[in-house]
Amino acid sequence: MKTTTKVMNVITEEIHTFYNGNDLEKNLISAIIYSSGDRRKLLEHEYRTSIRNEAKLEYINSKNGTVKLYSQSYDMIAYEG
Repeated sequence: MKTTTKVMNVITEEIHTFYNGNDLEKNLISAIIYSSGDRRKLLEHEYRTSIRNEAKLEYINSKNGTVKLYSQSYDMIAYEG
């Protein structure tokens, strides 16, 4: 099922919007890669794994039941919407 995921840089307020069936983590990692300007490595498994390891991902549960994913290292947050 396709959903809309938005990933926002909390410092610059730049927003990446993804409309696909990927989860928050995959879309957040994709946004980090897009922001770094190294788009040619978008599909490289090893590169995505290294980004994931240094991103320090943290799931945040809100009071209304929605889940957000925050990267402390890159100051980016992913959420559905």
